[in-house]
Amino acid sequence: MQTENSPDTAENEQTDSELGRHLLTARGFHWIYGTSGDPYALTLRAESDDPTLLARRIRESDAPLWQSATGAWVTGRHGVALQALSDPRLGLRHADLPGPQRHVFSDAWSNPQLCHIVPLDRAFLHASGVDHARWERSAAPVLSGAALEGRRKHAEGVHQETADRAGDAFDLMADYSRPVAVEAAAALLGVPGALRDRFAQGCLAAGVALDAALCPQPLAVTRRLNEAVEDLRALIGDLVEARRTDPGDDLLGTVLRADSAAASPARDALAVGVLTAVVGVEFTAGLINNTLESLLARPVQWALLGDDPQRAAGAVEETLRFAPPVRLESRIAAEDLTLGGQDVPAGAQVVVHVGAANRDPEAFLAPDHFDLERPVGQGHLSLSGPHTALFGAFARLQAETAVRTLRERHPRLTQADGVLRRMRSPVLGGVLRFPLTTSA
Repeated sequence: MQTENSPDTAENEQTDSELGRHLLTARGFHWIYGTSGDPYALTLRAESDDPTLLARRIRESDAPLWQSATGAWVTGRHGVALQALSDPRLGLRHADLPGPQRHVFSDAWSNPQLCHIVPLDRAFLHASGVDHARWERSAAPVLSGAALEGRRKHAEGVHQETADRAGDAFDLMADYSRPVAVEAAAALLGVPGALRDRFAQGCLAAGVALDAALCPQPLAVTRRLNEAVEDLRALIGDLVEARRTDPGDDLLGTVLRADSAAASPARDALAVGVLTAVVGVEFTAGLINNTLESLLARPVQWALLGDDPQRAAGAVEETLRFAPPVRLESRIAAEDLTLGGQDVPAGAQVVVHVGAANRDPEAFLAPDHFDLERPVGQGHLSLSGPHTALFGAFARLQAETAVRTLRERHPRLTQADGVLRRMRSPVLGGVLRFPLTTSA
């Protein structure tokens, strides 16, 4: 499947020396800008600073939209964030770069490009808004509505089996959240059993993609990410090729059959499949982790869930607001525009801190209070990006099932130690370790 499994323009390969220098230079700029106290630079630096405190500082800046020392225009205000995320003039790529978004440092010390640290066109993360909208329409018959609801029984079985294997102590991320998310994604895509381990390894290595786009990862991690994306493209590309003659009713077959304006339905199916592995899995696992962390830190809320399992939906929805799995949304201005009272030139980066906007007291009552009974429909922005919107209903279903299953199977579930999160994870707050015990 050479034509569909390759990009329109191949990205240039960089040597370890070139890529390493690029990553170190970007990392250096984040450190330099952070020394001035710039809260967005410190957020990107993603070291020991409290991310919640930095989010508050971003939101409470004097201007609703302000320019960071990194060059990005940043907002944590709900009103401006909503405008930015719904403005079609703000896209995921530079309009003057029709090919892959390389963003190498041609003149690093005088003009650093910090809007996209590594090129992720191969993972379809920087596709146009038109493409993303078409993919969402094509995937909707499987990723929303009755078809997705029809997968609930399968999800319940997978979650129950996984919870019952947990034993007296387990790691939520390694032993539960990621395995159920991978299994759900593999079932969506129709990945054969013989390829499940390969698929799972690819999802694990590619899970840093959203972080890597804004925050330089170590060279070895970046290499593994790129290799994983290529392997996932090959694996999913073969599945798409098989669906050409036998489409089936899985996600890939559904996108292939979609009546859309796609010049290449097979490339659309490849894109949706790769995004499922690269974004869908990590987004889903993160939502499960964040929901359980929020509930277990509040025994009264955990007890309320036991009284009424239907409150699981409210717990997941409140987690999307209170602790979103994707904290930052980055955009590029396609033309000169005015946003939040500021003139933003074409080509400038605009960053929405979703976590900060979701706790804006102008939009939410008692925003720093987690309440699983908070009325829904109050306008959190956690599903306002093209990637999060695509997998929002899917992630909700898996997270709700996880919460109900773990509360039922392990009512005395408690944290055995603190949650350990990855360094250099400003977007996802990725979990490395989340130890739990099943008996108090």
